[in-house]
Amino acid sequence: MTRVLVLDVGTSALKAVLFDGSGTVLARSEADYGPSPAPHRQDPEAWWQAARRAVGGIGSERIDAIALSGTMENLIAVDAAGLPVHDAILYSDPCGAETHAGLGPALEALGAGAILGNAPEPLMTGFKLRWLADAAPEAFAAARWFLPGAKDALVLRLTGRAATDPVTASTTGLMDMAARDWSDALIETLAVPRARLPDILPAGAIVGPLGAEAARALGLAASAAIPVINGCGDGGATTLGARCRGAGDVSLYLGTTGWVARVVDDRDLAPNPAVYRLAHPDPGLIVEITPILAAGAAGTWIRGILDIPAEDRDRLLAEADRHPPDLLFLPYLSGERFPFFDADVRAAFLGLDATHRRGDLYYAVLEGVGHAIRANLDRLDPNGVSPLRLAGGGATSAVWPQMLADLLDRPVSAPTDPENATALGAFLVAATGLGLTAEAAETVSLTQPRNARSARTRRLTAAFENATNLTRDFRGPLALTGGEA
Repeated sequence: MTRVLVLDVGTSALKAVLFDGSGTVLARSEADYGPSPAPHRQDPEAWWQAARRAVGGIGSERIDAIALSGTMENLIAVDAAGLPVHDAILYSDPCGAETHAGLGPALEALGAGAILGNAPEPLMTGFKLRWLADAAPEAFAAARWFLPGAKDALVLRLTGRAATDPVTASTTGLMDMAARDWSDALIETLAVPRARLPDILPAGAIVGPLGAEAARALGLAASAAIPVINGCGDGGATTLGARCRGAGDVSLYLGTTGWVARVVDDRDLAPNPAVYRLAHPDPGLIVEITPILAAGAAGTWIRGILDIPAEDRDRLLAEADRHPPDLLFLPYLSGERFPFFDADVRAAFLGLDATHRRGDLYYAVLEGVGHAIRANLDRLDPNGVSPLRLAGGGATSAVWPQMLADLLDRPVSAPTDPENATALGAFLVAATGLGLTAEAAETVSLTQPRNARSARTRRLTAAFENATNLTRDFRGPLALTGGEA
């Protein structure tokens, strides 16, 4: 039986998931990184140590291949051995904003958007790289490789080869989306040293065998020739793990943050400011993504305030669902990026009265997130009728999928193991690279919208849109300035 080990380098922890050749999970383990050295920064060595602990939690049974996934749009400067020469600058770090603004005219003249398939954004890796050259010239000079993916740092440690994948590279601001290779024109404009960028290999490519030193560090058999599969960035892996492999497939990821993703063919790469595009792990396809800043985070926030234990979550939702409250929540706890960009808009409850209990508030918060998802879907996939495929921890709820089906007025499908969607996507990539044809049957629950709730949905959707507009206009009087108390 083939055993594939997937290492998924997340924002706060690394997951190790062991699959058999059909895609069935045999074991899983997780290790966190500990404190970050600074906001938007991490120590790549912490990823490696977390990998060692997580693999140790899996056990030292026979492993036939390793595949990886992880966060994208980072800047990881390492030496030839893969050891960090600077903290990893994460996807959320805005340090490249000034460079982005200064290069705006040159990038526009170049037609950068058409090359990238996206409008250049300050969070892209290339702008972080230019910042590093100016702000930390010693680290810039000491680096042999500049890597955009967290999993790329592990691939280098595992194999000795610097490689990335098209999904991750599409977040750098340096890749030609149509060619799936580095753009000489963009590299020249950003003054990036191409010789210090990793090779862009297909997601299913075998980067190399597991090195003896890395095998010993992970507690694996050093004598076995274990192939290391390139894998892909988490956005692509999660899309694949949600079984979105054909044009028109749509998925919803419900983690701390969330996103709606639609698969389209790559014939039209004209920049669309309404979406962010990633290369799909499969050739000929791209993924259009719209972000949801407060997805699971909104639920975590209200559960903490109301002291709702894990075992009571679905019970409270089910009780509220019998007679849903006429209560509206605007989920803008961290501002909003789509379908409008407004960093200052904030959350609000509307319609509160003395009869509402904590289950009603919890229900309203998750409904509010559902309204934000609908606003995304109405623009990304306005005529869609196919089931929306769920992934992420939020999809484990027994009640939220039904709430979403009602709010979105379309079927919702949830797999039996939505929390492992990213790891499953990396496994599916590895299966292609290894020539495995067996694939575990997809087991999903399909939830249909309830016709009896359609009038309520229409009424609350209109109220949500109006309330959002009013809240955006009203935020000014609430703002405090200076030392005001």
